[in-house]
Amino acid sequence: MLAVIPLVSFAQGSLLKPFYEIVSVEVNDVRISVFDMPEEDLHQYYINLGTLGFGDDFIQVHLDPVSELFIPLGNTAADAQAKLEEFAELPKSPEGTEIQTEGILAIANPTMGETEPVYVTSRKFLFDRIAEFSVRRDGYVRATHISRSNLRSLISGVKFYRKLFPDN
Repeated sequence: MLAVIPLVSFAQGSLLKPFYEIVSVEVNDVRISVFDMPEEDLHQYYINLGTLGFGDDFIQVHLDPVSELFIPLGNTAADAQAKLEEFAELPKSPEGTEIQTEGILAIANPTMGETEPVYVTSRKFLFDRIAEFSVRRDGYVRATHISRSNLRSLISGVKFYRKLFPDN
């Protein structure tokens, strides 16, 4: 790992683009955040869902501590808020209801990966309603779960950001 750091730091044109975190929540030692990655005058909002577990529909084991799931939310803060609200409404649907969106499973930065289908499924866990974000590959599932209340917290942060920066 230490041998790679100088290579990345001396590369022409940085592999890691700057981003500006808008809001984040901590879920089971995993940081979930919404951020903006502007490039010149174009904004691109993402949600970083943290690391995913490996397994099937029932059992998930966290073996990959570096790859994170990023989902593009749109080019405006209003688009980002609307997409987050769509995710937050899903857990109110009957269990097993599923929508599909695009996401990027990458290390540290969404620009370092290819888009692929991400399935967002409503689940119930004890007394909580959650959204399961999963990537399905070759017979196994990589997934993470986020409660509706945590999604609502992210939405509140984006709403506050929109009040501070109405032009974004």
